[in-house]
Amino acid sequence: MAQGNQNRKSSNIFWNILTLFALMSSVLILIVQLTIFVNPFAIFNPFPPVEIPELVVLPTSTVFETEPTEVVLESQPTALIPTQKPAEIPTSIPTEVIEIQDGTLAIETPVLPPTETPFVGYYAFVIQNEPNAINSTIFKVDLECNWTGIAGQVFDLQGRPVKGIRVWLRGRFDNKDIDYLGLTLESSPYGPSGFEFTLGESPKNTKESLYLQLLDQAGIPISDRVYIDTFEDCERNLILVNFKQVR
Repeated sequence: MAQGNQNRKSSNIFWNILTLFALMSSVLILIVQLTIFVNPFAIFNPFPPVEIPELVVLPTSTVFETEPTEVVLESQPTALIPTQKPAEIPTSIPTEVIEIQDGTLAIETPVLPPTETPFVGYYAFVIQNEPNAINSTIFKVDLECNWTGIAGQVFDLQGRPVKGIRVWLRGRFDNKDIDYLGLTLESSPYGPSGFEFTLGESPKNTKESLYLQLLDQAGIPISDRVYIDTFEDCERNLILVNFKQVR
């Protein structure tokens, strides 16, 4: 009997200690939870919150409002400078290259109203001598008297031939308007820097109804007009006109 009471007493002490331990554990857990709730950054919190960095506030510029000031500029009267109207340059003339009978090249242009270009000063080229009428068979043996024309050469200050100079022939011949534009060639029957224009198949008498004039690449005259007479004579059916540079 006494042995049974002793065993029951020991069992009660065990359960009392276990109950006390459970109670103390519950109280401790409650305290820890309350502490974590109040201070989430507690050292014993297994899941602390992520720290958010502080916002950096940059200083802003201060805008100062100023009263607008009115500036009055006194303008000085300006003198008007007269402007000079530029001289009109003749428009380019459409050209067509043709081959004349002796194999040299000339440029024939359609008949257009003449374009007058004012010139101040002296021309760079003048005629070397008076136009000379000769027999064309000297250069064109096969044509005999079935051809008439104008030809010549152009020379520089040193007497050297100048190729690429534009030669303009204008006027009337055999009741037709003549408006031809040619170039001095490197090689021609008349020598270096020669040019030639065909007027027709038979010589005719004319009196200063044709003229020659040299032009630069812009179409500006570089020589005065040289008026030419032609003759109804097989011994004078080729008119030679040479130019030379003087400045």
